[in-house]
This record gives sequence, C-alpha cells and structure tokens, in this order.
Amino acid sequence: MPGVALRALAEAHIHAVVEACADWEELAPYGAPYWRPRSPAELQRRIAATAGPSLASEYSLVIVEDGVLIGECSIHAIDWRNRVGEVAVCIWRPAHRGHGRGHDCLRQLMSWATGYLGLHRLEARVLGGLEPSMGLVLSLGFVYEGVLRRRYLDGGRWRDIHMLAYVTDA
Repeated sequence: MPGVALRALAEAHIHAVVEACADWEELAPYGAPYWRPRSPAELQRRIAATAGPSLASEYSLVIVEDGVLIGECSIHAIDWRNRVGEVAVCIWRPAHRGHGRGHDCLRQLMSWATGYLGLHRLEARVLGGLEPSMGLVLSLGFVYEGVLRRRYLDGGRWRDIHMLAYVTDA
C-alpha cells in the first residue's frame, strides 16, 4: 500500500466530502462533526478560515490515497499564544480503516503542526469505547490526561471523551 498524502481542503473537494459523509449515521459514533450530515457551506467556511493572510485557528485537510479522497483530518481550536492545537482524523469508509492509514495521516499531521506551525502541544479527544482510536494516539506518543464524563450524545446515550496530549520539548 502506498502512503497517504494530506492536501489542504479546497473547493474541488467539497462534493466528494459531502458524498463520502452522506452515511453520517455510520460516522456519528466517531464524534464531531459527523453527528449530522456535512454541508457545502460548512466546508466553504473551513476553506475561507485558512485563506489568510493571518494565521488560522483551524486547518482542514483531506486524506488522499492513489488519487482518491479517503478521509479528512484537522488541526483546530488553535491557541497561538500558548502554541496548542487539537488534532482529529477520520477515515470515512470501514474498508479503509484498520490498515495504518490513520496512523500515517496523524504522524504527518503531527510533524506539520509541531514543525511548520510551531505548536508545542497537540491534544486529541477520543470517544469512550473507540479502542482502535485510543491505540492510535497512544502509539504516536500521546499521553492520557483525563476524561470528560458524559460529554458526547450519540444515538440517545451519553458517552465519555478521553483527553490525551502530545507535548514537544520545544
């Protein structure tokens, strides 16, 4: 399997993202923003947020493999004063999950966030019960910091969110 590539979310990607996320009920257990259908307006807002010239508070990227979009990732809730940002990754289709794509993507995202952007702390939120996601962030050096009890409503039931962080020496 060739590696995945990260590309900035662009207007040309909007239709593919909306279509890929049409099965939002399958994606909802993985957390926001998948608890409801995606909209072109939401994606256009994300693109505009990174248009500059000032630093953005979020960067949205698509995950590409062999020319096909297979997911998305982001660095968001960026606090430039303290050099902190939150990371997220989602591989849309079940057939693409569990093969190291999320690991490759998050590794690249972490490198860009700590290198190019100069962030020193990356935070990840993992929904309770998502053991593969928890294993992914732990395998990349994130450290467990705590739990937000009953923080996410999924299909009428409350789920916990686990907080993890990766901190550089810089």
